[in-house]
Amino acid sequence: MRNKLFTIIWSIFLFLPFVFGQDVLEDQSPKAAWAISFEEVTQLALDNSLDIQIAKYDAYIKQTSLFKAESIFDTYFNVNAGYFDDTTKQPSVVFGTATGQTNYNFGISKKLPSGTEIAINAGDARNFTNSPFATLNPYHEASAGISLKQPLGKNFFGLADRAGIKITKIDIENAQYSSLEDIEQALYNAQVAYWKFVLKCEELKIREGILQKSQKLYDIYKEKIKIGMVEEVDVVAVEANLEIRKADVLIAELEKEQAKNELLFALNIDDLSIELAPRDSLDIGPLSVDLYQALTDAINNRRDYKQIKNQLLANDINIVVAKNALWPKFDLEASFTRNGLDRKYKPAWEGISDKNNRELFVGITLEFPLENRNSKGDFEEARLQKEQNLLSLKRTERLIFKEIHNQVKQVNTLKEQVSLYEKTSLLQAKKLEEELKRLKYGRSNSDFIIRYGEDVLNAKLGLAQVLFAYRVSLVDLELVKQTLLDKYWRQEL
Repeated sequence: MRNKLFTIIWSIFLFLPFVFGQDVLEDQSPKAAWAISFEEVTQLALDNSLDIQIAKYDAYIKQTSLFKAESIFDTYFNVNAGYFDDTTKQPSVVFGTATGQTNYNFGISKKLPSGTEIAINAGDARNFTNSPFATLNPYHEASAGISLKQPLGKNFFGLADRAGIKITKIDIENAQYSSLEDIEQALYNAQVAYWKFVLKCEELKIREGILQKSQKLYDIYKEKIKIGMVEEVDVVAVEANLEIRKADVLIAELEKEQAKNELLFALNIDDLSIELAPRDSLDIGPLSVDLYQALTDAINNRRDYKQIKNQLLANDINIVVAKNALWPKFDLEASFTRNGLDRKYKPAWEGISDKNNRELFVGITLEFPLENRNSKGDFEEARLQKEQNLLSLKRTERLIFKEIHNQVKQVNTLKEQVSLYEKTSLLQAKKLEEELKRLKYGRSNSDFIIRYGEDVLNAKLGLAQVLFAYRVSLVDLELVKQTLLDKYWRQEL
């Protein structure tokens, strides 16, 4: 009997999910919100943000240009082989009626940082002819040699080649600065998104608090109308105010959800069902910002300032190269070759060591355009670009001073403004409190209570807004100084 009863109960338990749905046996308690802090948001943004990952690749792609620039000094290995057969008619029997050659050669060539072009070559050629006058037929000719070419005018000892690599490195550094700016901007967006989420949570909390007070006020008026202490119009006004507050809460909940989704997007988190709760509150720091310290930080960290200084360095290099390009092309060339001849392959190679079997060449090449307008144009362009960048540097210095001055002023002004809004909020709350006391004795009406409640709401929302603006202004200041990334970034591009 006991086993039968147990079987019935167990069958009912198993059947429940199909009757009422699978969720019947699941825990219906709401999910706990993920309490997240400003520091955690910052770290998650650096680890997960797609914008930051894209910015990194911009720097990585630019770094490949150094390989291309340095390829000018690559070592080249070359091999060639060929077969030649000639049976064409000849004007004299001296040349024979058939000649042939089989050859193969290999070599290594390289350009050194000094501008020197060096090549080492070796090869073997097997020659055949049916000419009766050939003294050695068939025969192998083995050869090995080295050749050098050294520029002494334009590209003096590789000056232009090395300058090109230096400028490429400067360009890469400037590209890294640009990528770091993009990364810093993405981090800034995440931090601002967090403070906006904190603001929307605070606004929802404020509106919910006002809704509760409106509900209590409505309940009070319902009781008072029963005993004839208020008129129907007052109850209607209070009820209308209650409905408006409910609508305000709905809008606040929507704005909070939107702010949460913006934050999740900045953190590259695609699960929008996650509930977030900020650990931080909108408060204010005790200290004001020092203008001169902020200026010092900006001058030491502003990447646009560093980029222009790098451009000036590149200008100096370009001027040196352009000035050198005004010289004529003057190259020193030299080559030294040994060979060996024999009917057989091996003795031919052994004959290379004979000191009498050598060929030596030394020569110079001089080339000079009479007008030389191209080089003169390059030199003048490089000089003017430097003058332009010097002016840009001065402009950037003034721009930094203006932006820092304005941002520091904004932070300090907002700090003072917070104090005023805090005082205003307390006064508006006290005003409403005093009016509610008057209501107990029938000396007030719904119009005053609703208007005073609106004043309290606006004062609290205004305080939250100015606290949010203050928090964002601090992040703005770090962005203007470009010190925001240095606080958290521990990687290198």
